[in-house]
Amino acid sequence: MEIKPYLDYETILANTHQPIHFALKFEAEATEAVRKQALAFCVVLDRSGSMLGAALERAKEAAALVVRNLRTEDQFALVVFDHEANTVFPLQAVTDKAAVTQQIKDIQARGATNLTGGWMLGRDELKKAEPGVIRRMMLLSDGLLNHGIAEPELVESIVSAGLESDKIRTSTLGFGDGYDEDLLSNLAKQTNGQFYDANHADKLPAIFESELDGLQNLSAQNIRVRIKSLDFCDNLQPLGSQPEVALPDGRREFAMGDLVSEEEQVVCWAMDGLPIPVVDGKPVVSLEGEGLLDVEVLYDEIREDGIVSETFHQVIRVKATQDPAEVKPNGEVITWTSIQQSGKTLSEVTQLMDAHDIDGALDLLKTSIDRLQALEGVNGLEDAINPLLRLRKTIQRGVYNAGTRKRACFESSQALYMKTASHWSSDAPLPKYKTSTRNVKRKPQGITFLDPAPDTETDVQ
Repeated sequence: MEIKPYLDYETILANTHQPIHFALKFEAEATEAVRKQALAFCVVLDRSGSMLGAALERAKEAAALVVRNLRTEDQFALVVFDHEANTVFPLQAVTDKAAVTQQIKDIQARGATNLTGGWMLGRDELKKAEPGVIRRMMLLSDGLLNHGIAEPELVESIVSAGLESDKIRTSTLGFGDGYDEDLLSNLAKQTNGQFYDANHADKLPAIFESELDGLQNLSAQNIRVRIKSLDFCDNLQPLGSQPEVALPDGRREFAMGDLVSEEEQVVCWAMDGLPIPVVDGKPVVSLEGEGLLDVEVLYDEIREDGIVSETFHQVIRVKATQDPAEVKPNGEVITWTSIQQSGKTLSEVTQLMDAHDIDGALDLLKTSIDRLQALEGVNGLEDAINPLLRLRKTIQRGVYNAGTRKRACFESSQALYMKTASHWSSDAPLPKYKTSTRNVKRKPQGITFLDPAPDTETDVQ
């Protein structure tokens, strides 16, 4: 995997505070070899009464699609939930796919929505998998928590513990306009799974296919970014929404999750650059620039000869100048940070609309749109501006509803994670960053570092 660090300003004016943005771009290697790791995949399916009809039929088709595409060494489990949870097919290798498919076809809709009970039963199935097996859960619901454990904070802590103790990543799929998008997006975020939104039953098979395809083509796993602020950095804040933990040595660790073959991801942080002293045109402290961040990336790369643990390390530096003409922004980084800031704005607007503060929502949208449109000489801002324009128009027309909120939540989640290969289920136009490939993309000039080349540590497992 290639890891490329960037600053929006590599040089800043001396003796002044300067807002600075830092970006990491990950580019996963192409994976053509057959996945060697076994997979344990559990589908947890809402069969409550509201799923009756096309929704449940499409969901069953999607579950059957998973079964058809499993390899011999893979394991599969199917759990359904209504007011209670039941295991339809315990975790095991599928030797008779036709029989399992028939079991799926026989599922009938009934009852309420005990989502937590369904997840916990799916977790118990996945815990049966041997150590080293990839454990993934796909949770589909069209409703709200209304039976069993129904406190969102408690549900989120249960699912988060499933990742920490049992290595279970949960992807969530909300169908229709009745599900709790905040809950499902948070469950996925806390376990580095994917959050999908489907406003039509016909979208369900494609979403399941995308999820399974991603697992079959993993290139890098368990990507973690560890960051420490150095002398000239203050108030470091992530723009994305990746899970974060504080390490004992004072660093902050951000979990990025996994990347599939040739997938790209961008993650950004904002900070205040502290004044760098320069006297008579010369830096007082260091000729090579001042330290902003100490950055370490750890990940497992999947290769033909096995899984290899890799470490990337780099000190990020910034220079100071007394000549304003030398302060030149990197437009690509500004585009990336603008998309992620737009994602935060979408989330904040939905909260204002929840409080019935229409004027506040429109004011925030106007401020954000005006700021983005005022950026000069920056190309490719459509992915940041257009979602805000669409949401403002919807609110102004008085047609903002539950479906609008769900679409905004999905688009916000996508912008904050900014992965090229994650499935786009919105009816809105596909963002341009999702169409980039290793052959067709804009290549910004990376930071010129004066530190030694990145350290690489390799341990073959």
